[in-house]
Amino acid sequence: MSEKDYDAAAEWAEHDMALPEDSQSALRGQAAAAFGSDLIERSRGGRPSIDPDAAPGETSPVRQVRLPRSIDNDLVAFAEENHRKLSEVMREAIAEYLITHRKAS
Repeated sequence: MSEKDYDAAAEWAEHDMALPEDSQSALRGQAAAAFGSDLIERSRGGRPSIDPDAAPGETSPVRQVRLPRSIDNDLVAFAEENHRKLSEVMREAIAEYLITHRKAS
C-alpha cells in the first residue's frame, strides 16, 4: 500500500465512513481510542512468546538444526498431514525425546 493509498484510507475512515447507529461490533469515540491504544501496546513486543512463563517482552530462544533431506521431507509431510506448523512439531518432538531419554539415564 502506497502512502497515497494509506492517506486516502485514513481520510475515508476518519471522515466519510458511515456505520449503522445500532452497530454492536463497531467501537466509537473513547472506546475506540482505548481499544486502539491497547492494541498498539500489546503489539510492541512482537510475536507473543511460546513460553507461558516468559515475562512480557521476553523472547524465546531460537535454535537451528540441519537435517538430512529425507528427515526434512518426512517432517514437512507430517506437519502438512496434521495441519501443524513445522516449529510446533519440532518442539513437541524435542520435548518427548527429552522426557523419554531423561528417564532412561
